[in-house]
Amino acid sequence: MKRAIIACAMLAVSVTLPGSVLAQKKMSPAAQDLVVATVNGKPIMNSDVQEFYKRLPPQYQQVPLEQLQPQLVQRLIDQKVVADAARKAGFLKRPDIQRRIASVTESILNDIYMSERVNSVVTEQRVRDTYQKSIALGPKKEEVRARHILLKTKAEAMAVIGELKGGADFAGLAKSKSTGPSGRSGGDLGYFEFKQMVPPFSQAAFALKPGDITNEPVQTQFGWHVIKVEDRRVSGAGNYEEAAGKIRQEMSDKVFQETIGGLRAKAKVSITSAGGSKIKRLQ
Repeated sequence: MKRAIIACAMLAVSVTLPGSVLAQKKMSPAAQDLVVATVNGKPIMNSDVQEFYKRLPPQYQQVPLEQLQPQLVQRLIDQKVVADAARKAGFLKRPDIQRRIASVTESILNDIYMSERVNSVVTEQRVRDTYQKSIALGPKKEEVRARHILLKTKAEAMAVIGELKGGADFAGLAKSKSTGPSGRSGGDLGYFEFKQMVPPFSQAAFALKPGDITNEPVQTQFGWHVIKVEDRRVSGAGNYEEAAGKIRQEMSDKVFQETIGGLRAKAKVSITSAGGSKIKRLQ
């Protein structure tokens, strides 16, 4: 049953247009290409099998290429046998076939041209340069990384501050004494902006330098806090890995639109209906 389903998927691929070149993976180097079969003297290359595999629906690409290769080769043989029969029968002379071939050719040329245009402009270095500029010119936000120990009473908090001044480890005390959920991780709250915490907590934390601890407990609706600031930073666009995908997409869209706009400006375009009159606005 599974083999029959895959065969149906291969048949569907064989009668549809090729997928967008923009979305296709690079093929193996030509030096590794091998002839895997011949039909009436015409070769079927290993690269043809790889290309056919990439055009299968994603769920069928979960099956390794090596496992599907015999079926793919057989399907490509079938295609060539049928195509040869169609040529002998004069199908290439039919206007409807010529129109479809021309349409497919234009689609492939469009995809390859735009893919190469985008790839020539949207390079890794340009993405990184754009990222650096977004940090330099974009809005800045100050963040601190802090730990805290949450206690029920001011007296308990003052006692903890005394232990810390005596050399006790902050993370260790947070694990043993803090009533807050962050106690298990040594009181670490990670990086946060001023607006992300309740005002009394943020006011105290942002007033400290890295390594400093509050001299007095800080009261909020959650209890009494002893706070230590580990680090401060000014950030803009987020880390590169988070920002690169969005930057790359925005750059690609811009190149695509500019390329299309430039080509259309140079072309002579006239839009008419089949009868020769101007096409009416669709309702």
